[in-house]
Amino acid sequence: MPPYRLHVRPALRLLGRLLLRNWLAITLGRQIWAWRALTDAELAHELAHVAQWARYGPAFPFVYALASLRARRAGKRWYEDNRFEVEARDAAKRQ
Repeated sequence: MPPYRLHVRPALRLLGRLLLRNWLAITLGRQIWAWRALTDAELAHELAHVAQWARYGPAFPFVYALASLRARRAGKRWYEDNRFEVEARDAAKRQ
């Protein structure tokens, strides 16, 4: 697993609620930003995203967006059926 750093900033909750409902954390490269402490399963989910960033590098936001577009075009949900989110949820379930 690549190294990571977890930042917990309660003020992020307000910002996140403006953008996404049920928002908890976002991973940017090796940095995980959350508005509260994460459970082991939630951390495993975010660490899957750290690994995805490591795999795709700076192209990751683009391949992530493309995966969302492909899900929508297939009649699925843009976030829940995004293959990167599916992979991260599977990692969380293994906890």
